[in-house]
Amino acid sequence: MSNEPILVRPAMQYKDSFIAAVREYEREGVRPPWNYSILQDQFDEYIDTVLAAETQPLAGYVPQSTFWLVVNKQYAGTLDIRHHLTPSLRKFGGHIGYRVRPTMRRKGYGTLQLKLALPHIWALGIERALVTCDDDNVGSQKIIEANGGILQDKLDNGRSSLTRRYWIDKPKSSN
Repeated sequence: MSNEPILVRPAMQYKDSFIAAVREYEREGVRPPWNYSILQDQFDEYIDTVLAAETQPLAGYVPQSTFWLVVNKQYAGTLDIRHHLTPSLRKFGGHIGYRVRPTMRRKGYGTLQLKLALPHIWALGIERALVTCDDDNVGSQKIIEANGGILQDKLDNGRSSLTRRYWIDKPKSSN
């Protein structure tokens, strides 16, 4: 098996590295998706909930597909693909959300995650993907622009930083 970075569906085999990443996010002050002890004891339920969101999203959410970037058989990041946009997702959130585990940042994995997401977006019939980031997140700006993102505008969402909204167009078929 190759050690090349790959996108996979969330799975039990990545439990230890995923939970280690949750601890890294917590040290940065990022709230984890579930309480640590619940993740430790009920990881299978967490996986089931994440995978079910594709067809049975939680109340107030749109259907979304979640993938994990795996590098050397270890969890490196999460990629969420939202199947359609609500008015609030049009302002902040967009079609694609991604995060890279803190110890795996600045290695090109964010750019790779977004690149690997695009075929999944196009397969859903989405012709233009909206990707957003905070105006002060230079790393995300570079990731989005490296994947063909064109800045539409910057919106005030009542946060400390404006939200940059980028569109990535599906490539024209060569047929």
